[in-house]
Amino acid sequence: MSDTSPADPVAEAFEAQRDRLRAVAYRMLGSHADADDVVQEAWLRLSRQDAAAIHNLAGWLTTVVGRISLDVLRSRQARPEASYDDRLPELVVTVDDGPRA
Repeated sequence: MSDTSPADPVAEAFEAQRDRLRAVAYRMLGSHADADDVVQEAWLRLSRQDAAAIHNLAGWLTTVVGRISLDVLRSRQARPEASYDDRLPELVVTVDDGPRA
């Protein structure tokens, strides 16, 4: 079944900006996962706004992504995350010669 209703213009405008916004967040954070999270949060914030009141959507989104990214960086400084390498015991690989008698 096809959707005959017109697409949401705000969603279309956001999708047109998504790759650029992800690139901005990635340059600030150095993590694709964090960048995706920031872009998703920006979409959530946009969905709670009156988009008609935003005169420059690209600028608004860039500002929001920048501010969210800065918040992520601040939270990293407040509670640095330990690497998995620090918590996992060192794995030792040995050769198995088969069943033992």
